[in-house]
Amino acid sequence: MLRNEHINALGYKVAFTDEGVVRPLLEAVGLEPLGHVEGTDYLAATTAAGGIAACAGWTALEEGPVVLHSLAVAPPSRGSGVGASLLAVAMAYVMDRGGVPAIYLTTRRARRFFEGFGFHVIDDEDIPAHVLEHPTFADMEPGRSPMARAYGSVPRGLDRSVFQIVENQAEDAVMPPGSLIFMHQRGGMLEASYRGGPVAQGHILGKLEGNHLTYFWHAFSRGEELIQGQGAMTISSIPDGRRELTEFDIDGGVELVMREV
Repeated sequence: MLRNEHINALGYKVAFTDEGVVRPLLEAVGLEPLGHVEGTDYLAATTAAGGIAACAGWTALEEGPVVLHSLAVAPPSRGSGVGASLLAVAMAYVMDRGGVPAIYLTTRRARRFFEGFGFHVIDDEDIPAHVLEHPTFADMEPGRSPMARAYGSVPRGLDRSVFQIVENQAEDAVMPPGSLIFMHQRGGMLEASYRGGPVAQGHILGKLEGNHLTYFWHAFSRGEELIQGQGAMTISSIPDGRRELTEFDIDGGVELVMREV
């Protein structure tokens, strides 16, 4: 099982599975099951009763890129946030295992949703030949838009980006590693939401100046208490093309690290 605090806080569990398990969900939402394709993995979010709430599937191609071919949410779980959380977990898993130059997908009506994860619509001529050979692109239906999340390109702002906590050693640490932070930026103002561990729902309001972020946070705990605090983080790039937010203590030691998915 792949533990993720954000998905756990939503009331689901996440684990790797196979296509046979998620096939009924894929077919129910109108997605064609991929069949046997080398390098394919599936993640599923399950309810407490063991039902499939959502799934994400991708293929790691030998030449480097990844094709995201499946993202489905069962009707009873729509609006819960489990689909966005599962996509973030899948992207973080792919990159944390060594990184890829880009993730490709096609979509019919979810362009804005995927733009929130750094994907952009691309022209057919910008799709590598070996990606075009994948069934998702080889059998692409009319009306579907190809999109790509290219790592290592010129970083955009933090608007509609998602970060995952990978380290939290602050003295008053609340959020555990694996928690997801969903960010929105308007000008120099940053807003973010999160949950996980003891936090039922949390909110961040910050000011972004260059590569420096100062912020205030407050949260409603599962014990029905209001907690709050403040901090400052520095934005940096890491070799695989993603960004990190790092907070240091007064002695220069690392207290908190968030990594972009």
